[in-house]
Amino acid sequence: MSSPVTQIIYLTVDPDRDLTNPRCEAGRRWSEALDLLEGHGGFRRLYWGRSPEDRSKVQLHIVREQLSQHQDFLNSPRFSKFQSILQDVVDSPTSVSVRHAYIKEFTPNCQALGKGAPVTGSAIYVSTDAAWHEGAWPLWTHIVRYVDGCLGCAGGPVLEAVDGHDNSYIVYVGWENIEKHEAYHHTKHFEHRRVILGLGNKGYREYGHIKFEGSREPTAWRL
Repeated sequence: MSSPVTQIIYLTVDPDRDLTNPRCEAGRRWSEALDLLEGHGGFRRLYWGRSPEDRSKVQLHIVREQLSQHQDFLNSPRFSKFQSILQDVVDSPTSVSVRHAYIKEFTPNCQALGKGAPVTGSAIYVSTDAAWHEGAWPLWTHIVRYVDGCLGCAGGPVLEAVDGHDNSYIVYVGWENIEKHEAYHHTKHFEHRRVILGLGNKGYREYGHIKFEGSREPTAWRL
C-alpha cells in the first residue's frame, strides 16, 4: 500500500485578512477553497497556518492517499476554481508555489502537524542520502523528543528540487513556543549533538516557524 502524500501550497496573504473567521469575506472564501480541496479524491486531511516571523506567509498542507490524486487536482478545472475563489484573498493566486512530500510522524502523540503544538519549527535539508534517512534524522527525533518544550517530530522526502538540489527532506518539529526552541540552540545539549544534523546532507534551507491555525478531516473520521 502506498504512503500518503502531502501537498504543500505556499501562499502570500495579507496578515489583516482573517482566514479563521468564516463570517468575514476572506474567511468565507478561504473556507470555500478548503471545501474544494476536501472534495477531491483521496482526501485524508488538511491543515494550514501562518509564519510568526512573517504572517503574510501561509502554508496549506493537503494529505491524499496517492501522488496522482494531487497531480490530478492541479491539472483539473478545480485548481483554476481554487485560484479564482482566492483571487481577492491571496497575493498572485495564479503563481502559487507547490511542493509534494512523503511526510510522516516520527514520535508518539506528535503535535507538530497542526495537531496541537502552538508553534512548529521547520527546515528543508538538501541533497540528503542514506546517512540522513536511515541514521541522522531518525536518531535526532529520538534525541529532541525529550527536550523541554518539544511536542513531536515529523518529516519526509520532498519530490521537487529545492534551491537546485534534488533529494531534499522537509522536517517539522512542534514546540510549546519559539523561545524554548531558540533557547535549546544555545544549550550544551544541542552543542554536543548538533553534528548529527550535518550528516548525510548539504545544509538546510527555509528555516522558520509556522503556527497552524486550522485543520480538517473527512467527516466520517470525526464520528
